[in-house]
Amino acid sequence: MFDELKSAVTHLREVSSRINIDVVAGKDAAALVGIADEIRRAGDSLRTVAVGQVERTNSWKGEGAKSISEWLSIETDCPQYEAQAVVLLANQLKHLPVTQAALRNGTLSNAQAVEVARGAIVAPNTETQLLNLAKHATVRDLRDASSRVVAGATDEAERHRQVHKSRYFKSWTDLDGSFNVRGRMTVANGALVMAALKPIQDEIFKAARKSGEHERPEAYAADALMALCEKASAADSAAGTSQTKTTRPNAVMNIRIDIDALKRGHTEHGEICEIAGVGPIPVAAATEYLGEAFLKLLVIDGTDIRTIAHMGRTIPTKLRTAVEERDRVCQVPTCDVTLGLEIDHIVPFAEGGPASLENLVRLCKRHHLQKTHDGYRLEKIEVETGTERRWAWRSPPDLRDTG
Repeated sequence: MFDELKSAVTHLREVSSRINIDVVAGKDAAALVGIADEIRRAGDSLRTVAVGQVERTNSWKGEGAKSISEWLSIETDCPQYEAQAVVLLANQLKHLPVTQAALRNGTLSNAQAVEVARGAIVAPNTETQLLNLAKHATVRDLRDASSRVVAGATDEAERHRQVHKSRYFKSWTDLDGSFNVRGRMTVANGALVMAALKPIQDEIFKAARKSGEHERPEAYAADALMALCEKASAADSAAGTSQTKTTRPNAVMNIRIDIDALKRGHTEHGEICEIAGVGPIPVAAATEYLGEAFLKLLVIDGTDIRTIAHMGRTIPTKLRTAVEERDRVCQVPTCDVTLGLEIDHIVPFAEGGPASLENLVRLCKRHHLQKTHDGYRLEKIEVETGTERRWAWRSPPDLRDTG
């Protein structure tokens, strides 16, 4: 078996070295990306299950490492955080044979397996549901579903306390001289951080667009953090570093919460209390922030947003909130952009399209421009449940035959 695998790897490297990528056609290059991804999936799944066996047999000991994750990091030259994630998944898969089988046969990617296992390990009865969701949902949607499963299967207040207790903010200088940061905190505090950064980030993005510059959203987020720090430093200097009272940022958060959970003070199985686009929080945390932030409260069984429609360009506040909460990522399949999203009329306003929940969708700036000016279309696809919206992104006819 090992000889076959080694032979396959040798053959794969030999074939890969003979490919002259500069003469490969565009469509063939795209197909090649898919083939490479299948190879990566196979390698990732084999590494994960093998790590599980290494740990069970303690084969990593005696190699100079303090833990199996450190051993894996050294052995495969991967970052420590990646090694820790692989070890965690390997341990979870021992108790989830169906998920392990799906990972090994290529049905699940490693990223999908992580999310399925995260939910199924605390609520085994949800494994099948999460596996079915993984067949057609994005990793982000799967992550949200798993977070809700974890939230529903654990004591929300205790989970919140434990996360807060384990909070940290680390910084270090890398070998290339770059300054790096990494942190952990509760979802509610994370939402406040992001709410403070977003308006500054949007201003930086707009200024960059006007000047013709185009950078990654993460770069603008880093610029926004610097601007926020400079603003705080300037305020401290102006106040002479006297007893200046610190206040929370004027945050805007969308919280989704079932009305029964709000009245009761905690969620029960199947109920939701979460900051839209961030994650689940305890009901107590939601009510705490009601008085500390400008809060758009979208109660699940409150106003039927689907009944709100407007024939003008103006989008009513409740409807805008619902669209923003529902479409937390650009709705073009495979696009994972969450920053700077814009609301688009599926049937254009000029053609009589109303401002209604069914006719509105959020797109990133690039896809919004393509749909508005370049002839691209977003078409709805029916799925088995009949209640979920899925989209297909169609290019204009004159581009379909050109490759």
